[in-house]
Amino acid sequence: MANSRPPGVTTTPPAGGSAPGPARTQGPLGYNDHPDPNVTTHLGDTQGPVGRLDAGDHTLAKPGAKGIAGAPGTVAASASGVPLALGSDKPAATKDPKVWGDWTPPAGYETLYKLLKQNEGNIPYMYLDSKNLVTVGIGTYLKTDADAAALTFYHRKTLLAATAAEIKTAYAAVAAAAPDKEKFPHGKKASAYETTTDLDMTPTDIGTRWLVDVKAFQALLPSYFTGFASYPADARQALTDIAYQYGASGASKADKGALKKAADAGDWSAAADCTDDLEGSDDRNAARKSLFQAAAKAAPLKPKAAAVPKK
Repeated sequence: MANSRPPGVTTTPPAGGSAPGPARTQGPLGYNDHPDPNVTTHLGDTQGPVGRLDAGDHTLAKPGAKGIAGAPGTVAASASGVPLALGSDKPAATKDPKVWGDWTPPAGYETLYKLLKQNEGNIPYMYLDSKNLVTVGIGTYLKTDADAAALTFYHRKTLLAATAAEIKTAYAAVAAAAPDKEKFPHGKKASAYETTTDLDMTPTDIGTRWLVDVKAFQALLPSYFTGFASYPADARQALTDIAYQYGASGASKADKGALKKAADAGDWSAAADCTDDLEGSDDRNAARKSLFQAAAKAAPLKPKAAAVPKK
């Protein structure tokens, strides 16, 4: 069988493992058979027909253990390269920086990615936001446990992919951890939920989902800001950030509709003034203001033509 150790995970032999024995053949339960039935050490990396992984000079599949079903010699993996099923015997694992390192946004989204990551946070585990809504990544709202199960999560220690059932259980645990509103009117910090579950998303999966969310908002904004496609890039970025927090419809109503009025007029200086009263941190609104001010420089408001006096 071909070597089945997947990218993204380095297995670590357990302490006190047995030394390799004589040559042996692939066994029906996913580990190499040995003349002595009590010895399961082996040479090479092989995957058994019930989804167990053998690695190095030790076995990760113990006799009698039940693994996740899988085709012989194969390991299901996500686009990130992290294994999706390695069986029930879970090895210690170290994170491959190629898989768990920073995600780079596509061209044109760098500024917005930096802005939203700074202000929404970049949280790999599920948590409750200031309104006690289950959230993950860069402000991705998970309305139901099915929304959560549609994403890919990994067990923090083993890096094995979580099943849909495990993800839904984790979702329920986070949802049930809502703090007392009187004691915590603005909710708890995201870090308070880190140990509520052991499931994390990779930076690549977080970034990929963020991009989907951003593009969805950008697709909706022209319905409320008819000239959105022709706005200066900085103005589009600022409005997208506002929509990410308010929703596209909410963005059009921000500052009692003054923001939409300014955008419709192409008055980006006026739009910058609207950011003073928006929800969000001072730093976030300052960043929005700076973007609108940059848009005002790039596309100055044209002075209205002087009225011709009547004769």
